Amino acid sequence: MKLLSSSKEQMKMKKSAKSGLYLPYILHLAPVKLSGYQVCSKATKGCAAACLNTSGMGYLNSVQDARIARTKLYFENRAAFIAMLRFEIERGLKKADKEQKQMTLRLNGTSDIMWERLKLFGTNTVFEEYPDVIFYDYTKIPSRDPKPFKNYSLTFSVADGNEKETQIAKDKGMNLAVVFRLNLPKKYLGRKVIDGDVDDLRFLDPKNVVIGLTAKGKARKDYSGFVKEGA
Repeated sequence: MKLLSSSKEQMKMKKSAKSGLYLPYILHLAPVKLSGYQVCSKATKGCAAACLNTSGMGYLNSVQDARIARTKLYFENRAAFIAMLRFEIERGLKKADKEQKQMTLRLNGTSDIMWERLKLFGTNTVFEEYPDVIFYDYTKIPSRDPKPFKNYSLTFSVADGNEKETQIAKDKGMNLAVVFRLNLPKKYLGRKVIDGDVDDLRFLDPKNVVIGLTAKGKARKDYSGFVKEGA
């Protein structure tokens, strides 16, 4: 078992790597409480039901078993998890240097852990330990603050029933990710909508926009309010 998946294994990561400038990686844990441990504290009914956990190769039992194993490792043997994370990040940095690319890493591929609060490496967070990596994530926790870290950015995920949190995130100036059923509207919640399916490089997005994502997999049949009606 390894922790990080590369652009060769994830379709959205492949799109992110197309420019030739970035070498993207992602960490997938078992979302919500599938492992017995909660990793999505603000998950809504709709987002849990439509989660991309089973999209792509995620439907395979072997993939689900690996995500559960990683999550249990994180909670039950943190030292081993940290050692593996260090090894894989440093291997990724060597590969990025060899290929003259920028390594990027999403730690919350299918989770919403507040990594900025965790001193995984002595007195350092993972962002401080690896300043040459660009980290970014989606979150449903508007109180999260990546500002102390120049190499970490967050995009807020709009879902069913999280209008209050959405307004807090909007007032803070966070970009908002919204899943739409069909075509993307030109504007939503008073902001310009940009196409978030082009790639996954959210740290390159302009400020104060809505990241429009089209419904995929189980989300196509969602009517909980998680998926919004498009244009």
